[in-house]
Amino acid sequence: MKLTPAEKEAIYALPLSEQFRIAYMHPESGFAVYQHLLVDTQAPDYAQILAVAKAYTVETNCWINPEIMPQAVAARQKLYPGITDNSNPDLKTDKYGYMDVKSPQNKKKIVKNANIACKQGAIAVLTDLMLNEDMKHKMILQLTDKIFSEQNRNHFGEPNYTQDQIHWFVKGRLLKYNRSKK
Repeated sequence: MKLTPAEKEAIYALPLSEQFRIAYMHPESGFAVYQHLLVDTQAPDYAQILAVAKAYTVETNCWINPEIMPQAVAARQKLYPGITDNSNPDLKTDKYGYMDVKSPQNKKKIVKNANIACKQGAIAVLTDLMLNEDMKHKMILQLTDKIFSEQNRNHFGEPNYTQDQIHWFVKGRLLKYNRSKK
């Protein structure tokens, strides 16, 4: 369903609690996935984002965010407090903050995808949902170390991945890793 800018603005003008509906409730924890009224459920990555959001409901509430155009400044400030640029992180949780789901098609793109998520002001959630090969635990640990490593820097020498956590969604399970303290 295609909405006009005025129709979208009317939704953004609603109180935040009215802009989201429950898309899923965990049967045991009682935590829920709240989905914004403007989320595109036909988007190619929607099923992946929903699967990850459901996994977080074991321990926290999770919100699936809409993609907001840069010119909708008031809506961006209301929905994405703390995000200063035109980023659109996929999810927000009570426990971890902003999350961006990335489902690369091969392992060579994993570090780059984590860096892109970080540029959105979010913790990367890397999935195996589109991978053309199996992810073994040892490989996940190696890639996590590579993302957090001193070698993962831009041409100015600044870290590409500045978040202190990285999450994985592999074989339907969430795995969470913290940057080691030095």
